[in-house]
Amino acid sequence: MGGKRLKHRAGNNSGGGDRSRRNNQGAGQRGNYASIPTENALYESFYKQSSLIPSEEWEDFWASLQRTLPTTFRFTGGKAHALGVLKTLKETLIPHLVGIEWEGVLVEAPRALGWFPDSLAWQLSVGKSTIRRCPPFKKFQNFLVAETTVGNISRQEAVSMIPPLVMDIQPHHVVLDMCAAPGSKTAQLIEAIHANEEAHVQAAIQGETVDDASGGRPAGLVIANDADYRRSHMLIHQTKRLNSPNLIVTNHDATMYPSLLVKNEDGRKEYLKFDRILADVPCSGDGTARKNYNVWRDWSPLGAIGLHLTQVRILVRGLQMLKVGGRIVYSTCSMNPIENEAVVAAAIDRCGGLEKVNILDCSDRLPELKRRPGVKGGWRVMDKDGSWFSSFEQVGEADMREARLSRIVPSMFPSEDGKSDEDGRRIPLERCMRVYPHLQDTGAFFITVLEKRAEIGAVKSEEHGRKKMAAIARSKVGTPSGGGKGGEVEGTREGAELVPTAAASEQPPAPGSPSKRKLTEAVAGTSSPLAKKPRSDLPDPDEDDDSDGGVQLVGEEAAPGIPARTKSSNPPKKDKAPPAEEPFKYLPADHHVLENITKFYDLSPRFPKTCFMVRNAEGIPSRAIYFTGYLAKQVLTSNEGSNVKFVHCGVKAFMKQDVQEEGVCPWRIQSEGLSILEGWIGETRVVRAKKRETVRGLLKELFPKVHAEGQEGDVIGEIEEKVRGLTMGCCVLKVEATEGEFEDRMVFPLWKSRHSCNLMLPKDERKAMLMRLFNDESGIKDSTNKNSHLARDAAAALVASPIDHKSLMAQAIAIARNSTYIPSAFCVGAIITTPGGTILSTGYSREQPGNTHAEQVAIDKVLSSSSVPKEAAVYTTMEPCSKRLSGNKSCVERILECSWIRKVYVGVAEPGDFVENSGKAVLEAAGVGYQLVEGLEGECLGVARGEGGKEGGKEGEGRDEEGVCLEGGNVVM
Repeated sequence: MGGKRLKHRAGNNSGGGDRSRRNNQGAGQRGNYASIPTENALYESFYKQSSLIPSEEWEDFWASLQRTLPTTFRFTGGKAHALGVLKTLKETLIPHLVGIEWEGVLVEAPRALGWFPDSLAWQLSVGKSTIRRCPPFKKFQNFLVAETTVGNISRQEAVSMIPPLVMDIQPHHVVLDMCAAPGSKTAQLIEAIHANEEAHVQAAIQGETVDDASGGRPAGLVIANDADYRRSHMLIHQTKRLNSPNLIVTNHDATMYPSLLVKNEDGRKEYLKFDRILADVPCSGDGTARKNYNVWRDWSPLGAIGLHLTQVRILVRGLQMLKVGGRIVYSTCSMNPIENEAVVAAAIDRCGGLEKVNILDCSDRLPELKRRPGVKGGWRVMDKDGSWFSSFEQVGEADMREARLSRIVPSMFPSEDGKSDEDGRRIPLERCMRVYPHLQDTGAFFITVLEKRAEIGAVKSEEHGRKKMAAIARSKVGTPSGGGKGGEVEGTREGAELVPTAAASEQPPAPGSPSKRKLTEAVAGTSSPLAKKPRSDLPDPDEDDDSDGGVQLVGEEAAPGIPARTKSSNPPKKDKAPPAEEPFKYLPADHHVLENITKFYDLSPRFPKTCFMVRNAEGIPSRAIYFTGYLAKQVLTSNEGSNVKFVHCGVKAFMKQDVQEEGVCPWRIQSEGLSILEGWIGETRVVRAKKRETVRGLLKELFPKVHAEGQEGDVIGEIEEKVRGLTMGCCVLKVEATEGEFEDRMVFPLWKSRHSCNLMLPKDERKAMLMRLFNDESGIKDSTNKNSHLARDAAAALVASPIDHKSLMAQAIAIARNSTYIPSAFCVGAIITTPGGTILSTGYSREQPGNTHAEQVAIDKVLSSSSVPKEAAVYTTMEPCSKRLSGNKSCVERILECSWIRKVYVGVAEPGDFVENSGKAVLEAAGVGYQLVEGLEGECLGVARGEGGKEGGKEGEGRDEEGVCLEGGNVVM
């Protein structure tokens, strides 16, 4: 998503906009917004009179804004893997899409974006009706949907891809993404950190390099931050598919991002400085008119005016945290100089001028990208009534002086006018980059690369900033001078630790202005008075001046003699704080669980076992074990107990499996962590294959049988002897690159049972690989459901033992814990069993893409099998929903459609304080049995709220807050 628009979101990304308002596009043609007005007189007047666009280009520019945006997508992940998926597109699909005529019109084939490296970004300009009805394009769509679902393709607007490409990120760099959600640019940063990783890891495995801390993996780190807690979890969703142990996600206001600490070689804590920072800031988003209907409906100059100071503060804070010689990229999806060149000039001025910070010339980067230079000066500021001002002095002389002064500040105006090009003090704003829609059929974007030349000492006060605006506002209503929001601290040293206050808010954007997110100005739990205090274990701010002016950490007190900020007499109402995150606890290398794992998998002694961690306060490996990079560990442990809000870190390496057989290691390798572990696992747990039919058989069939010796089957014949000789448990299947078979090697987690084996891959990933590798779009065969439930029920009837409903519900609770917690929805687990209690399928909330419910997932698994039972029961930790706000089919409706479901066992009724649920009444009225399994209500409710069994939860929670648009979501044209 280009830039960071606040508040109003319109669709996923490049094909974004409000889908329901789009016109019906004809055969292969992308039309205009036929069903909505693409006119806004003030918007048109502003840009026409601003003279940003040359008069000879105006008609093309304006016409391009009124056309819908092409769909663009990017191949993601490691470069080698991305090129492999790209090869399938080029060789299998594209040849069938060239030169097609549909309904008498020549249809344009998908094409690569020429300026994007290695042709890994593509553009599609075909209309929806063509894609849905034209057979070659329908197959292409199926490919996009499948590969997007498994994370190999990400939908991302073309101009949104530019900022990470000009950052020049190296694998050893420490990178901060200040305003990261929804995460497409963050994914690019992660990919850059992991560039050429495979070769380095292989060298470490073979003993050619020695690095106990990283095992050949990059030493760098990406910290992705977002001010909104919910959006930070969207960010996790977007980046999780990259399986990077070198990623940390935090939840802070970017204007007051806290100072992070790390231990140096002497064991003393020092401030973490960043090699690269991306400040893709919240903006008015007026460059997104091609996909965002709200621009046409609601645009106002107040959008930019209200965000200017916030944008300056974010950029200044980023510059403070940057290393000398480091680079920060500032970007927006706005065309307004107030949000762009004015912000850059103001930030450079506040940080000490060109001696401290300079703009880099990036005209040689991405040579095929068409762009315009930044505006050197001469722009004007428009107020909400359409009045233009060329200087701040004119504002003071105009009508409604006080009201205008409360909105407009001097830094919004050009500061370099009158300076010659030879003047060494002139800020070279022409080095900024502007991308306009008519240049290459894109959205609009602004990008600037700044380099920090020297440490920043004192930061200039914010002239005419919040302090003056609050004073003017008070003077109008006679408010006492001690009230209000409080002022900016003048002359703050870079090394001072500042406490953010809940009142540190900016003027909100104009109502209805197109925006990306709400401004989260207040940081929960940090309403302490403003104070500075050096800490004995921190660097002295007066020594070398190399600290970063960050937010005060918990445990610091106000230094004597320093005045505290006056509290507001009418403090703003705070939102309820997000739920507390589980702590990050690292396991000692000699922990008995790790020793068991090491022995079972014959894990190399050179593997960095000090980087395994768990997510619970006790530090007990109860369900999942995660792996992180060494620097990530340093950051997490050095800041433990501080006010830094870490939301996510680590890749799931091992998951605990419920196994009944003694001597079996219950910790199976999770597919996310396989790439980290596979090279270090001993041959005793490795199975090797070469043939295509072996891989195809394992992908097509769930749990293929392992035959007795002398009775080899046809599914896994190549590996059957090796698998037969393995003890029960997890192992690794390595498919070697072989001429005539596979060009690239592949690795899969494989589970060996008593009489079968199974690739531990989600069905979506199986289907995507079958389509990509074998052009196979048929279904997946589940051998475990081939009438086997009838035999199991017969055996259960002979035993005639009573069913332990409480035990089955406890299993459903355990399954619910697999759900990714989000504050807007419950975490639920469901099990479908035969009447005899044999489990047929399981499901948990959001197991499948989208806001899928647990019962829905479990039912879909049974329906997709080769045999559906005659009778079954559902065990669900929470009462099935009777209505979904999105309009999707409710779980009660799905249950009633399955006549074979005769009874529903429930752990807890859905709380009535969130939504009204009549699931119980509807099921009973339809003749479906309903029974509450008593004794587990508290545990069911606790796991539902993601609070480890504690009561509580955020106001407005429910099972069905949907409609969240994830950048990079499923491709549905």
